[in-house]
Amino acid sequence: MTEGMHWNLGGDMGGSDWDRRSVLHGGMGVMGALATGGFAASPAQAADRMVPLAGMSAKNYFQTMAKVLARTDRIAVPSYRFGLVMRNGMGASGGSGTTKVDLTADLVGVDPAMMRQLAHLVFSDFIERLRATGRTVLGWNEISASEGFRKLEPTPAPFLKKPFADSRTVAVVSPEYLPLLTIGPEAPLSDRSPFNLKNARAINAMSAELKCLVMTPSLVLDFAALSGSGHSVYGDGANVDIKPGLFLVPLFTHFNFYHAKIALAGEGGRLILEDRVAVGQAGQLVQTSNFNNNAEIEEWNAYVRSNAWWTEPNMAAPSRPTLGYNYSTYQYRVDPPLLQAAVMDAARATHGLYMGVINANRPA
Repeated sequence: MTEGMHWNLGGDMGGSDWDRRSVLHGGMGVMGALATGGFAASPAQAADRMVPLAGMSAKNYFQTMAKVLARTDRIAVPSYRFGLVMRNGMGASGGSGTTKVDLTADLVGVDPAMMRQLAHLVFSDFIERLRATGRTVLGWNEISASEGFRKLEPTPAPFLKKPFADSRTVAVVSPEYLPLLTIGPEAPLSDRSPFNLKNARAINAMSAELKCLVMTPSLVLDFAALSGSGHSVYGDGANVDIKPGLFLVPLFTHFNFYHAKIALAGEGGRLILEDRVAVGQAGQLVQTSNFNNNAEIEEWNAYVRSNAWWTEPNMAAPSRPTLGYNYSTYQYRVDPPLLQAAVMDAARATHGLYMGVINANRPA
């Protein structure tokens, strides 16, 4: 299935307030009647702003110091960071934790070799478009022979990171023949402290020695857009929603560029994606497990609605559930050709915007 999945857990009095008060008075608990259901129609909490790939524009990016692009026509691209979210999830609760919904999803069918191949394809598209702007793109032999390049400290690839307070686990690679570089602006997908300036100074040294701009793009995609009702103290319901597909990830997708005259100091600018961008489908969403107490809750609700607790006081009552829960897991199983096509669509659209900014900031 590729349509969105919605899990809802909510309150259902199962009768009037008088019925509920009577049940409570009879010692059946303080929670009242519960109800749970899958794929309910109630709306999930609004997700981040979503735009289609065809509608993505420079307005969806935060830009800073684009004027740095006008410092020189010479450009070096020592690395390209390509990432995929490998695991995602979301939980929601209501009634001070008496209703809980939890969803976890994994990306399946992708390995490091496939990611490196995709990284090579998106990097090649970036370089081709750079050359089409008329700028001088430095060759690998010239870049790798520079003293600044030799001072770089690559990150072991594939690099896996689950940022703090983030449900996503992201895998990041570079093309097979390029180092995976982590610099301060790469946070939170970083393996080094923000105070570690070694790679920043190495890039400054490279820029000063080669008299060029140094560019390090980053393209990261997620396989699901998740939204939910959050955690509520007073509300009865809780819901989460998963919409499968490929989506450009805000913040993680960005374009960094640097220029320096000396190794100790330089200047840099960035374009940072601010909105989630829907790219398209690259596989199929499959539910792999579900654990809930729907039957227990429905039994209790039926008992309350029947008024048997009043008309047949000697009847053995079913156990009253004190917690409503629904836990589910999914896999997004990719189709490799579809994945490659979607990744390249995202790369071409993103790189096209970058080239527009580059062309708008040419040396005098």
